[in-house]
Parts: sequence; structure tokens; C-alpha cells
Amino acid sequence: MISSIDTNILIDIVGEKSDFYDESSTLLENQSGKGSLIISPIVYSELLATFIKEYGEHEFIGKVNGFLTELGIRISEFTKEDFELAGKVWHKYASLRNVACSKCGAVNIFSCKKCSSPVFWRNHVLPDFLIGAHAENHSNVLLTRDKAYYKKFFNVKLLP
Repeated sequence: MISSIDTNILIDIVGEKSDFYDESSTLLENQSGKGSLIISPIVYSELLATFIKEYGEHEFIGKVNGFLTELGIRISEFTKEDFELAGKVWHKYASLRNVACSKCGAVNIFSCKKCSSPVFWRNHVLPDFLIGAHAENHSNVLLTRDKAYYKKFFNVKLLP
């Protein structure tokens, strides 16, 4: 079994400061016993940004790579199919023009306080779609806390 990991799960266990530390570390430990753990290059980049804040410019790359090695996580490169799927799903998402909760999926409608016109924005950016497409194409399961979002747009089993 191959498990793809979203950035939020890994950030949960960096420094043991998160409310989700216990849940995410147990999840990773359980999944590592079932097969291999992978991340996309986007997740790697997001981790680098987190680690530079924590460890500074001179240590962050070594710290990230050590963290991934310690957990047995490898970076799995993107394929052309990942980009094609992400673009297709992004187009669908952008055309919805609504704001959905990433936890439960509820759609929220907002309007301008001045003129009452509807206000639209995107909860997710294209890199989120690359993470989802990569997980769908390269793994059996995606470990994430953004289940409602990934469930709506991708065909990959979600944990926890």
C-alpha cells in the first residue's frame, strides 16, 4: 500500500506543538507499517517554508530531509497525468464560484455589506489540486485533515 501525505499532517508533528500531534503521529506510524509513505514536490516545498520559519535559513533543508528520512517518507515526482488531472479539476472547482468549508463541505454564501452583491473567492489554490491529483494517481490513500475538499474533487481513499 502507498500512502500519500498532505502537508497539514506533517506540520502537525513538527515540534509537537499542534493540537493534532497525537492523532497525526499515530496515523503516520500506522500507515508506515502498511507500506510506503510518499509526498508530492508541493508538500516538500510547503514543508521547506515551515522549516525555514522554525530553524532558519542555514539549517532548514537538512532538517526537512532528516525529518522525512526519519519517518521513511520519499518524494514522488509529478507526471504529466498529474498536471492534466489537476488542471481539469481546478477548472471544475473555479467554475463553482462558492466557498465551501474544507472540514465538512458546507457551502457558504457571502455578500457585500455595501451593495449586497455576492462575493466569491477560492478556498484552495492550484497547488492543492496538484497534491490531490498526485495522490489519486500515485497512491492508495491520502492522509489529510481536508477530507471534504479532497472527497469532493478526487477519487482517492482518505484517512483519518
